[in-house]
Amino acid sequence: MNLNYTAFFLISFIPLIIAAIWYHPKSPVIKWAGIEGLSGLKWWQVLLAFGLSFTLVYGYINLVIHQMGFYELFFTDIMLGKEESQQVVDEFLAKYRHKHRHFGHGVFHGVINAFVFGIPFVGFHAFVEKKSMRYVWTHLGYWLITSILISAFISEFV
Repeated sequence: MNLNYTAFFLISFIPLIIAAIWYHPKSPVIKWAGIEGLSGLKWWQVLLAFGLSFTLVYGYINLVIHQMGFYELFFTDIMLGKEESQQVVDEFLAKYRHKHRHFGHGVFHGVINAFVFGIPFVGFHAFVEKKSMRYVWTHLGYWLITSILISAFISEFV
């Protein structure tokens, strides 16, 4: 499958941009929640955050682009040089390459992914740290917006 790696790289900046806005000390969200924003990050922390964002976007590609699952069924055979597997994949992609590859479908998957992954991680952290529901809603809001944008842009451009 041919992926747009430039778009993939640029989409990896979305979590960082949303976090810079959402968790800024002067953000109305942070003032409402009464939690501290991000401040004073060192260069290596930003680099690490980008690496994590890159990994997140890579994982979302498999959750959003349905054609990847089909391609992965035949990947080993294609790598071993089996022509019939490559032919099956080429015929399938010729017919269904663009099915469910639009912004709206990505938004749909973004909402699902935010709730399937965001609630367990944020909720568990809040439970263990004995945080308030305001804390949970603040971080879940970040993951909802971030997940929607990542999924939508992946579906449209990658």
